Order: sequence, then structure tokens, then C-alpha cells
Amino acid sequence: MTVLEGCLWGLLGAALIEGLDLYTAIHTTDGWPWQKKGEPAFAPYAVAVIIRLGVGMGLTAAFAASGQVAGPLAALTIGIAAPKILQQLAKQGLSHPAVTAPPVEPAAVPAPATSSPQLVTPEMTTNQGGQIGAL
Repeated sequence: MTVLEGCLWGLLGAALIEGLDLYTAIHTTDGWPWQKKGEPAFAPYAVAVIIRLGVGMGLTAAFAASGQVAGPLAALTIGIAAPKILQQLAKQGLSHPAVTAPPVEPAAVPAPATSSPQLVTPEMTTNQGGQIGAL
């Protein structure tokens, strides 16, 4: 998937979730939410939507550029979940220290043999592990 394709799928995912939120707000307030008392005006609402679309598109572009997106459904899902993904990344970054690799210790070298080598004869065994005899 190209970065441009990822951006477009991420933008669509963000737009879908914003559409669902608007649909819910319209049914909850029985009209445009920015026209009801106590709700944000249209301008702040529109800015919030534009930010949300940018976050969905930008995060999906980053995932696509790093090769982490396998296809359109993955990109769409990242666009939908972008704010939650960013929250989790920020939480993980603040709560966990950087991981460092443990020091590497040199491997133990076996001591040289002090006795003279002995002749070893292979033995045959049965499938059950019983000894048949030496060759």
C-alpha cells in the first residue's frame, strides 16, 4: 500500500467515525448540535472535525510509510482509532522508561582435556532405547 492510499483510507475512516458522532449528536439534540444551548458553536465544532480528520489521515500515513499497513481495512481502522492509538502511545511513552539491552557476557571457553583421548565405540540401540551391543 502506498502512503497516498493509506492517507485516503485513513481519512475515510476518520470521516466515518465523525459522521457517526454527528448522527448521534443530531438524534440526541433533535437538530444540529451547534444550534442547541450548551453545545459548542459551529466554528469550534468544524475545527474539531478538521483536526480529527487530520489526525486520522496523518497517523495512517505514518503507519503506511513504515510498512505497518497490510491493506485498506487496516488503514481504515487506523483512521477510525487514531485518537485512541495516540492516547495509548502517549501513555506508554510517559509511563515506561526506555528499554536498554542487558550487557553481553563472554561465553565460557571449555578447559583443555588433561587425560589422553580414549577410543569410543558407537553402540546400537533399539527404537525403545534398549542396548543391542557394541560395533
